[in-house]
Amino acid sequence: MAQLENLPEIIAASIWDVRIGVPVAIVYGLKPFVALAIATASSAVTVLPALIVLRTLFLGSASYFPAFRNLMLRVTRRHRPTIERYGYIGILISVALPLPGTGPWVGAITAAILDLDFVKSAMTLALGIILAGLISLGIAEGITSLIPFFD
Repeated sequence: MAQLENLPEIIAASIWDVRIGVPVAIVYGLKPFVALAIATASSAVTVLPALIVLRTLFLGSASYFPAFRNLMLRVTRRHRPTIERYGYIGILISVALPLPGTGPWVGAITAAILDLDFVKSAMTLALGIILAGLISLGIAEGITSLIPFFD
């Protein structure tokens, strides 16, 4: 498989964000659902363990980033009704939607700062990553299907 020689680039792009990894994999010639599987797995395999590390960094008495933690807690207190209203669904939407400032890393940081349940957070992040991959797959396939019209 000649396309797999570019696997390190695909994985690196997917670790950054699955919404980047899927189009990169398609550009390198992988079949759409193979691209989706590789990008989704790469993103989830790195973000989910990072959730544990982020919780350790931001929570507890030995917080490594107290100024950032205090800022996030102040913001959280101000927006507490909204956060309580949307909770995990808000994180899911934040991870899945292809908008600037959203994605799996932001979702993981949010879950860690808010000290949300680890299992529910991990499942929400995983589902959000899958949805983000499907959305980016649809967009990438739609764009690449238009290429013959411009030749």
